Amino acid sequence: MKVSKVMTAKEAVAKFIGDGMTVLVGGFFHAIAYDITHEIMRQKKKHLTICTPSFNEHADQMIGSGCVDRIVSSYVWMEVFGPLYSFRRAMEKGIPHKIEMEDYTNFSMMARLVAGALGIPYVPVHSLKGSDMMKYSAWMGDNKVKLMKDPFGSGVEHAVVPALNPDIGYIHAQRSDEEGNFQLWGITGDAPWSMRACKQVIVSVEEIVSREVIGRDPNRTVLPGYKVVAVVEAPYGSHPKNSQGYYNVDRDFIFKYIQESRTEEGWKKFMDEWVYGVADRTEYLKKYIDTFGMKKFMSLKAKDMSSGSVNYGF
Repeated sequence: MKVSKVMTAKEAVAKFIGDGMTVLVGGFFHAIAYDITHEIMRQKKKHLTICTPSFNEHADQMIGSGCVDRIVSSYVWMEVFGPLYSFRRAMEKGIPHKIEMEDYTNFSMMARLVAGALGIPYVPVHSLKGSDMMKYSAWMGDNKVKLMKDPFGSGVEHAVVPALNPDIGYIHAQRSDEEGNFQLWGITGDAPWSMRACKQVIVSVEEIVSREVIGRDPNRTVLPGYKVVAVVEAPYGSHPKNSQGYYNVDRDFIFKYIQESRTEEGWKKFMDEWVYGVADRTEYLKKYIDTFGMKKFMSLKAKDMSSGSVNYGF
């Protein structure tokens, strides 16, 4: 029996994301669900532990909004665009409050999620052995990483990291059916593993399509619908990042955020204008077009470059 899981971002966040949860924020530069992230802030969720192999300005906004107490990741920054100032203010000055960060490498963070997805308690990560990652930890203490002798008798000690199973994860993808069988292409990053590691998943998508469309291209399905609890249709839900085949990265808008967030006052002005001052993604897009013009908005649209077809016949 088909069960529709379609709802608004407001409904999904209110129903499935609670204070104090460990939340996997999916996407690797591409496929980041800003529509869900902004709704979390509008609903003033508190005491969250957010995790992912690498964080950009979406985490910076959550931190500045006071939603986050703890971070588990390898970094929080914006690559060539510059540093993230709300993150720095929280870590260095306790603004809006002090946060903790459990620091892993990209690979060891990914390894924790792989272990979580496979249902095993830990996984070896040889590259951590002898590094300062083993010396320093936040709230996890000695449970951040441990040394374990090879159980097969070689006598070699390996670093092992514990499995990570977030309470819920969310991500933006290109399309899904109403049951939550969603498809992602382009930079899939950690999504195939990290989404499986989560206990529940919210997916926002550019468009909702029929089960038949999903079935005709099954290899693009990142996660079957059995683990997805909500499907949110949100065109341009990943803006200012990109969604492959739909729109490109809005570099000007990202630079705008980086520059304005240098000061606490500038950050608040940006957030009041682009997050708290709009009710949802529809209003956000209308404001963007009113502010920057339709020509700028349309310039983000991806050019048509369809992949070749394959024969799934048998």
